[in-house]
Parts: sequence; C-alpha cells; structure tokens
Amino acid sequence: MTEALRSARHVAQRAFEAVLRPGDTAVDATLGRGRDCLALCELVGPQGVVYGFDPHPDAVRQTEALLREHGMFSRARLFQMGHERMAEAAPPGIRLAAFNLGWLPGSDKALTTRAETTMIALQSALALLAPGGMASVCVYPGHAEGARERDALLAFARGLPNRAFTALWHDFLNA
Repeated sequence: MTEALRSARHVAQRAFEAVLRPGDTAVDATLGRGRDCLALCELVGPQGVVYGFDPHPDAVRQTEALLREHGMFSRARLFQMGHERMAEAAPPGIRLAAFNLGWLPGSDKALTTRAETTMIALQSALALLAPGGMASVCVYPGHAEGARERDALLAFARGLPNRAFTALWHDFLNA
C-alpha cells in the first residue's frame, strides 16, 4: 500500500496538497488533536490563514500547543465552537474546508460529531468556498452516529448540482 493511501487522513492530506497554495484561506472544521490544522497552516504559508473549530476545550488547547511548537500559531484563528457555526467566523473565499468526523481521539467516544450539525457545517463550508475550492470530509461509519453521518452526507452529495460541484466518495472496502 502506498504511503498516501494508508488511511482516510492520508488520502485527505494529498488532496490538501493538491488544492492549497501559499496565501490561501482554509477551514479545519474539526480540530481534534491539531494534526490537520498544522498541515493546513504549513500549506497556506505565512500569508495564509486557517480557521479552526471544535467545541472541546481540550481540542482547542492541544491544537494551539501543537501550532506553537511548530511556529505556526500566527497562521491560525482557533474557535471553541461547533463547526455548524463556522460562518460566524470564517470569511467567504476559503480554498479548502477539511472535516475529520467522529470523536476527539482519547476522549469519551460517546461525544461525537452529529449528522445534524455536520450537515449545517458542510452547507456553510460550501457557501464559503472560493471558485475551485474543495471540501474534504472523512467520515467513520464504524459507530452508530458515524453511520448516520455517512448516510446523510452521501444523500446530500448525490443531490448537489453537478454544474457547481463534483462529489467523490472514496471507501476503504477492507478496513
């Protein structure tokens, strides 16, 4: 298996690299431990900015610490709020919106992203996208809420107008 295909996060990372350019604006809709936010900050460069969202104070703290450790904190604007509220803080014209759904690694697995708020967040992200921009969503259907999110996302993506959006579903069949 190639390095780029070992997990959904790695496939998404390759997409980030293909889309983002220095000076761009991006959104990390689910900060988690901050690894995606760090990667996005590196890609947007010193003139770009990444808006990051997570309702968990630990996620925001850990992301801030990781960004500071790598000298990237000045490129980020972090918000302790759910991704469904991103339109309150992120400006129009974003080049990429990244979602890594599920739960905060190492935390209570009963606290997950939810289909209802994820759908609001995705609609907001699509409205904020610049022409040629992209939304990347990693969903993990191995738990009940993840399966609900997957089903809602697939139904939504199938209904997107094909003249405005291209929707692609990538699935690891043996994972």
